[in-house]
Amino acid sequence: MAETYNFLVNENAKEKSSAFLKNIESAMAYKSDYSSDLLSTDWLDIIEYSCPFLDIIYRNAKIALIQEENVEKIERSKRINVSSIKDLARHSEYINKYDKKTDSVEPSKILDIRNEETFNIYENRFLYTLLSKLSKFLYEKEKMLNNFELSDEKYLEYSGNTLTTEEKVKVELKVYTETLPSQKIDKDIKDKIKSIKARLKRVKEYVSSWEKSEMVKALDKAHVSFINPPIKKTNIILKNPNFQVAVKLWEFLYKYEEDDDEKEENLNSDNSSDVLKGFLDHSFLIDYFVLSSIVSTKKREQKKELAKCASVLITEEIRRIIALLKSTGLDITNEELLSLIAKEIKNDKNERLVGIDDVKKKFKNAMEDYLERIQENL
Repeated sequence: MAETYNFLVNENAKEKSSAFLKNIESAMAYKSDYSSDLLSTDWLDIIEYSCPFLDIIYRNAKIALIQEENVEKIERSKRINVSSIKDLARHSEYINKYDKKTDSVEPSKILDIRNEETFNIYENRFLYTLLSKLSKFLYEKEKMLNNFELSDEKYLEYSGNTLTTEEKVKVELKVYTETLPSQKIDKDIKDKIKSIKARLKRVKEYVSSWEKSEMVKALDKAHVSFINPPIKKTNIILKNPNFQVAVKLWEFLYKYEEDDDEKEENLNSDNSSDVLKGFLDHSFLIDYFVLSSIVSTKKREQKKELAKCASVLITEEIRRIIALLKSTGLDITNEELLSLIAKEIKNDKNERLVGIDDVKKKFKNAMEDYLERIQENL
């Protein structure tokens, strides 16, 4: 028969618990990877909408006229204007012969001025960079679709440190879950993937035609560099409706990339979930009481030490449950809470509803049995 203890708040345990929770510094972080999110087509909707607008500007890319000035041998020069004569006046070393009678000169070199057409303007470099980003994005999406597995993964980290009246305490916790592998993907999911791939194929046809455009080939040949955000608000980018759609797609791709980088590199810190973190803090407290109890090598003494903490743990857990209920918009009275607990531990034989005194006794016995099982596995 189990030894009975006086179920009163142990002042020493209460003092330790109070100091423990008062001084606690903890952090909770998590990561959730849902491969099923790939089946969302928001990204594809945005790209499909953009394609006709982009097609217009890729097929009708702006050309700039630039002047190239080079000093050439006179026999190679093709276009000479007033600027060439002025330059010759400044550079007498270009003059080969001078005839005093006719007052004429024969230059050996002269400034040759040529007008050249080029695609190398900011707006086209913006389109060139956008095409590279879009092509890479579509490649990654297609690869994920080809290797699709319906699985959800979750990862939780918790760390904490605190001070009691006597000790420094630290804890680190990592919890990882993943769904069990499935032998086959549901037919509806297969059909959806097939539909997404068909839509993706049409988008890639657009991209392929743009990559073959005269503008992109010219910029490839010139080895122009990609532009970096933020985008310069030129008149064309600001006022042309097709470019306005291109800018929105640019912003979407960069935002999507940043979000993916954060998911890959960092866990999501959840500073707002103080109630949930409180449950982890409470688990930290339970772990500490278990650790404190194992100083004694005798199981009976260990149980006795843990029993002293039972009322503190129960009080703290009930307080956190009430806080959780209130955080979700639910309010609960003391009577409702006791009634709820009583219903869960009612007597199986006579199906009667236990009273508050029975609740206390059941809690105490259940706590002893639970802590005894923990000790046996330590």
